[in-house]
Amino acid sequence: KPAEGTLEWLVAQGFLPAYFGGIEARLRDLRSGMLPAPAADGTGALPLGGGTDLLVQRPGTVKASAVELLYDRSALKTISMEGDVIRIGAAVTVTQLLESRLLQAHFPQLAAHGRLISSTPIRNMATVGGNLVNASPIGDLTIFLLALDAQLLLNNMGSTRTVALKDFYKGYKQLDKAPGELIEAILFVPPAHFSFEKVSKRTHLDIASVNSAAQVVTNSEGRITAAHLSAGGVGPFPKYLARTAGFLTGRRLSAEVLQAAITVMQEEISPISDARGTAEYKRLLLRQLFLAHFSGIDAAPVHQILSL
Repeated sequence: KPAEGTLEWLVAQGFLPAYFGGIEARLRDLRSGMLPAPAADGTGALPLGGGTDLLVQRPGTVKASAVELLYDRSALKTISMEGDVIRIGAAVTVTQLLESRLLQAHFPQLAAHGRLISSTPIRNMATVGGNLVNASPIGDLTIFLLALDAQLLLNNMGSTRTVALKDFYKGYKQLDKAPGELIEAILFVPPAHFSFEKVSKRTHLDIASVNSAAQVVTNSEGRITAAHLSAGGVGPFPKYLARTAGFLTGRRLSAEVLQAAITVMQEEISPISDARGTAEYKRLLLRQLFLAHFSGIDAAPVHQILSL
């Protein structure tokens, strides 16, 4: 199917009845006559993206609330390049991400990464903004975007501010987001080198035991000039590994430096034992994923560590 004009294509191919061709306009007409009542907390209607998390976690709340549907807001569903920055609207779905030619050009492994994220029906509905606000400690998109050092554009009735995604999470399900604020867009500079890794009990259709992403830049001398690393499943919220990244920056890539960085990283995380594995197992997984990130940059020091 095409990445754009999907509904029209489905109708033309006979997958959907012809009346679906005008369904978006009819839904807009219905919604235009519906004024949302204030939500229970007094902040207005309950914002809802694709609902893949919220409808499962809080079905009673959604049923009892006036809902503000964000999923089909056209202004929130674009992916664009503005100067040297990629801008992703908060209502863009995972499927849209994977089918974006712009993102494919900057992330050659995007299709492979995408197959590790949930299932086709969920990818078709889940929005980027909803994934970030859900604040799952193992959210794949969150881990992906943390390593890109992404910025969030927040909007509250026209008043906007920008916050770094790495500063957005303050604790378990605690966000730097005021009542009424919505994520409008996610912004980041495309990386020169990027890696995403995930381990789960099943390769597909499963949430992560541990996931991790890395953006590392080295110069001609093999010195690390910039590093951003993230990890999920090793703390109460999606973790930006600031201390580990800071340790690596400015150092020449070597087995000794990677070993020392792993020590810093292990001090930076706090995994717990649960159905996905013991705390010790998760520490081992993150060590291996960390080495996998660097094997794509320079395999020699990684092989040296693994041979010990």
